[in-house]
Amino acid sequence: MTLKEIFLVSRPRFWMYVLGTFLVGVIASGNLFLYDATTTLLLIAFGLFFTLPANVFIYGINDIYDYQTDIHNDKKIKYESVLKQDKHRSLWLIIVLLLLPFLPLFFMVNLPAKLALLLFLFTGLFYSARPIRAKSKPPLDVLFSAVIYVTPALVGFFITGNTNIEWLAVLGGLIWAFGMQTYSAIPDIEADKKAGVNTLAIMLGEQKSFWFCLLAYVISASIGFYYVGFIAIVFGSVYSAMVLLSIYNSSKLFKYYTYFPLINVITGAVLFFYLFFKAIG
Repeated sequence: MTLKEIFLVSRPRFWMYVLGTFLVGVIASGNLFLYDATTTLLLIAFGLFFTLPANVFIYGINDIYDYQTDIHNDKKIKYESVLKQDKHRSLWLIIVLLLLPFLPLFFMVNLPAKLALLLFLFTGLFYSARPIRAKSKPPLDVLFSAVIYVTPALVGFFITGNTNIEWLAVLGGLIWAFGMQTYSAIPDIEADKKAGVNTLAIMLGEQKSFWFCLLAYVISASIGFYYVGFIAIVFGSVYSAMVLLSIYNSSKLFKYYTYFPLINVITGAVLFFYLFFKAIG
């Protein structure tokens, strides 16, 4: 595989889904600027891990096991790319080579960070891979996907040395990710049906899936309001508006979907800087 192919497999527009949550977890710990040299180096190293290596791990395994789905999926063919079967073995080797340099770091972090990292790796692997293949077993598809995107925040939080986590906030993040996963799966309904892959979006149907997403965003925004105030309502309004537009103009669903990563990055950046200025203020 070429470097360009490896980079494309990593879905660079999605990097912030794990890197961003890692950084939010670091800032949310409240231990800003109180790190010793070892903790600082660990945070930098794991920040690097949640760029190319972690994303090739997540999406590379997904490409390998989703091949039979992807060849039927217009979104994958036109918007992304289908990884040819003769590249699958090489990709497995690349995934291992990208992860190996970070293996020693696992033994340098505290137990909560170890557990969060193991949970990230477990769900990242078995969301797509057999024998679990959670993405075809609703509601495990939304649960595993949500855990993949929330656990980097736990890793960042725990590495700082703060283990006094607000689990209600974690629940809010998981519920938000339920909505994200389901909304992303709606454009894949027909391709997944052709490949015999079951998802929560298929189980609910398009319209009920939209309403599930709307409910998830309202609940997560309500939880977020308890912690960050008004900006959580702004976030909830943005995501709710996107879902409502999709409900009432479903012919433009794919167009709205292409805006989804940008919306996620903007809201994540706003949350990060809100927590940052709160920490230094």
